Amino acid sequence: MSVFPRGNIYVPFIGRADIAFQLYQSYQIYGADINPEYVEIARSRLKGEIIVADCNSWPFEGKNMVEYNIADFDAYSEPYESFRSFWVKANKANKILLFFTDGHKQGIIRTGWHIKPDGEKEYITSINERRKRFNMYFSKYILPWFEEYVKPYKVMKKQFYLRRMMLYWGVVVEK
Repeated sequence: MSVFPRGNIYVPFIGRADIAFQLYQSYQIYGADINPEYVEIARSRLKGEIIVADCNSWPFEGKNMVEYNIADFDAYSEPYESFRSFWVKANKANKILLFFTDGHKQGIIRTGWHIKPDGEKEYITSINERRKRFNMYFSKYILPWFEEYVKPYKVMKKQFYLRRMMLYWGVVVEK
C-alpha cells in the first residue's frame, strides 16, 4: 500500500523515461528534458505532460494549479538548482516525497570543488578537509541546508544510500 495517494509527480531530467516508466506509471507525470528526441520517447511511454525545457529553471510556468505529491530530481550531478526552482514555484501538496541523485561528492574528493546545494562553489586545498566533507557530506552539508530551505515543511522521514561516490537520498516532508 502506498503512503502517497495517486496524484501528480514532477520528473525533471526525464530522459527516455526509463526509470519513470518503471516507477511512476500510475501517476500523472509532469516531466521535462532538454533533449527533444528523449522527450518524444518519454511521451510515447507515459501519460502526462512532458515538454522540452531546461530543467534547472521551473518549466511549468503558469501551471500552478497542479499540486505535486512527488518530485524526483535524478539529475546525476546537480539536482539542487532544479529543486530550488521547483520549491519556489511549484504548488506542493502538504505532504510530499522528494528524491535526489547527487554526484557532488566526486568533485569534492577528486578536484577539491565543493558545490553546495545553494549553488555556492568553494575550492578546498587541504586533502584532510576534502576527506572530512566527503565523509560527512549528507549529514553535515546536505541535510541541514535542506531542512532549513524547506521550512515550514518538516522532514518526517529520510533515507539515503551511497554507491561508490554517488549519493541517493529521499525524504518525506510535511507542512
